[in-house]
Amino acid sequence: MVVDPARARLRRMSRAVIGTAQAIEEVFQDSGFRYRAAMVTLTYGPDEEWEPNDVARLCNHYRMWATRRGIRICGVWVLELTKQDRPHYHLVLFIPRGYTPPLPDKQGWWRKGHTNAKWAHRPVGYIAKYASKGTYGGLPAGARLHGHIGLTKRMWALRSWHVAPLWLRRMVKLGHTISKVGSWWHDRTARISYRSPWVLDGWGDEGLRLRFVGWTADDIIFH
Repeated sequence: MVVDPARARLRRMSRAVIGTAQAIEEVFQDSGFRYRAAMVTLTYGPDEEWEPNDVARLCNHYRMWATRRGIRICGVWVLELTKQDRPHYHLVLFIPRGYTPPLPDKQGWWRKGHTNAKWAHRPVGYIAKYASKGTYGGLPAGARLHGHIGLTKRMWALRSWHVAPLWLRRMVKLGHTISKVGSWWHDRTARISYRSPWVLDGWGDEGLRLRFVGWTADDIIFH
């Protein structure tokens, strides 16, 4: 199998963003938590420049806003380019019903441009749309393509399963905490480690060549 590195990166990013949104939604729904999802878009003005901590500062303002009200706020964001090759952010916030997150530019939390927001009934689908565009060329050097805010331990566990490769999700139960070290994937809940059944087989004209080798007794370890 030949893998295009750029396409592989896009798939990983898309899986991480969608998996995070799914984890948040599943935890809230399972607990009976009544929530709404706000979609916030953050744009830069023509004379403003992107800086590494822009979105982190904005997320911190939302965390403090939620803390002052004694509520939990969770979310996931994506960085992409506009048609004019300007960076901007899409942020999905899951908040309790009865609360409306303020617009960042009106609060002075976002001084580099404009913001807008709207409610959505399908927040996972909304963020998935932007996570699948793959607008990497022209993004600021070192910029993070996505991130999240306010995840609980249960959300982290669900996220780790959603972002795992398909072959592993077929072997590990939903809700188990998964981590990766080198070529090993660890199911920390069941205390089982799996070595990837795929090995690098050099470079082809179209990208990386991967070869499926399966497993032996040494590739699955019970702790």
